[in-house]
Amino acid sequence: MKNHSSLLFLIPVLTATSAAWAAPSAADPNMDHAFLQPTALTQPAHSLTYSNYELLMHGLTYGITDNVQTSLTVLAPLTKDMPLVGVASAKWQFLQTSRLHLAVQGSATVLHLMSTSDTPNVDSTDTVYLLGAGAMASYCLREDCSSVVSAHATYDVGLASGGGGTAQAIIYGGSIVHGVSRHVKLIGEVTSATAKLPDNSFDNAPGALASYGVRLYNSKIASDIGFVRPIGSDGSPDFVLGLPFVDVSYRW
Repeated sequence: MKNHSSLLFLIPVLTATSAAWAAPSAADPNMDHAFLQPTALTQPAHSLTYSNYELLMHGLTYGITDNVQTSLTVLAPLTKDMPLVGVASAKWQFLQTSRLHLAVQGSATVLHLMSTSDTPNVDSTDTVYLLGAGAMASYCLREDCSSVVSAHATYDVGLASGGGGTAQAIIYGGSIVHGVSRHVKLIGEVTSATAKLPDNSFDNAPGALASYGVRLYNSKIASDIGFVRPIGSDGSPDFVLGLPFVDVSYRW
């Protein structure tokens, strides 16, 4: 009977530990990404999150379980020169400890170019298909995961409907999300890539993208506000601070 009592005593302890590990994503609707980069964290089970990027891109993310989520993001064209973009993805967090989180993600992208050729009776409309697979790691600097450092790498292969061979790209980077108060976090990240066009070898990007900003959030709504700026590339950007970027998310 004494052994049974000890086991019963451990039940609330184990339950509290499990709840603490699930708390990071529950406290921040944007915890599954930094600024532009993904993290290894996932949305809570049975939650639905709507995200809007720059008023142009719309996304829905559903938490199937605490460790698996699916997302659908669409960029609707405002003019005939803008592409129609749709991205479907799934993320699986296969390792979850009190500090370390590891995940893999797969994605499928359709990019439909709707601009037309200047030549009469010739339509330059084309469609590009992309398949991607990536891995990401996140380490919580605090027990409540209010501050997280992450790294990721994604491999993408693309094929245009008109043929011409396949293109490949490897996108990689690192990010940090640092909580400075209960509802405010600072965000910083650097992203770079290497790409291979048909009949060519892989070529590194001439520079990188540096993104930084602030996150305002509670358990239901979050907004990232900041700038995206090229660094190390030829020429200087027109925006000294970088290109302004805003996203807003709401979770049910």
